[in-house]
Amino acid sequence: DFHSRIWISYRYNFIPLLPSYDFSFTSDIGWGCMIRSGQMILAETLLRHKLGRNWRLSKGKNKHYSLAHKDILVYFLDLPNINCDFSIHRIVQLGMQYSRIPGDWYGPETISLILKELVESHKIDISINIAKESIIIEDNLYKLFENNNGLLLLIPLRLGLNEVNELYRKSLYKFLEFPQSVGFIGGKPGRSIYCVGHDNEDLIYLDPHTPQQTVSNNSYFPNMNELQSYHTSKPLYMNYKQLDPSLVVGFYINNKNDLEDFFIRLNILFSNNNPLFEIIKNQEDYDKINQKKSNCIVLSTEEEDDWELIG
Repeated sequence: DFHSRIWISYRYNFIPLLPSYDFSFTSDIGWGCMIRSGQMILAETLLRHKLGRNWRLSKGKNKHYSLAHKDILVYFLDLPNINCDFSIHRIVQLGMQYSRIPGDWYGPETISLILKELVESHKIDISINIAKESIIIEDNLYKLFENNNGLLLLIPLRLGLNEVNELYRKSLYKFLEFPQSVGFIGGKPGRSIYCVGHDNEDLIYLDPHTPQQTVSNNSYFPNMNELQSYHTSKPLYMNYKQLDPSLVVGFYINNKNDLEDFFIRLNILFSNNNPLFEIIKNQEDYDKINQKKSNCIVLSTEEEDDWELIG
């Protein structure tokens, strides 16, 4: 199962990023780990969507892959080609709109927003929904399935000040057990990882911090070495206390029934543990919450005007 996950790491000797802007980066070593983590969570989503949760990359001498698996890998090749919709070239180009230039480190929420825009601008039959302010609106998610598309739900969270609070550990681990889970992206400050599971004690993750030679997209891709460079059979482990508390959890949901099952699991989990985010019914309820916040801010400002400094 772990070996079948698509592993995307640092690459070098690729075509320069944004040469028209006088950037000459031909590698993302040292700064692209969150980009790679974001690519991995999207790649896992596409594997689930196109091949199903039970698909496996076979082991042994007779390794094989499906054409759908190859097509998914091509999306993430480090090329500014038309078929490489989620390449690092496309990501850094869009990152300019978020005040990120090649060489800048991306946060988990920023890469989520960029991936959402890229998916929406290309013919990919899934939707990405990002829970604003860690609030899920049920009705909005159900509406996304009117076209029978799959859904990647990304939920930005902050689970403590300097480290993940012990109060949230159980819920975070339980998320990873959901059949809809595609893991989470986060890691240590300035060092991102893609977490895919746990062993009751430690988190199990894929690490993008391995520099590899870039590959080209030709009729022979992927050869055996290229295929192996996108998969690893060596799980890595991390104690949750080593995590930065800012992370983004992801869930792939393939239809309305799956979404209903997801909400049932959430309600059971949150009834017995500390909720990590809020679930509300519809947009009207969300607007009411925002209006209350807005009123509170106005009231606070008016009250401040009534204060008089006494010397």
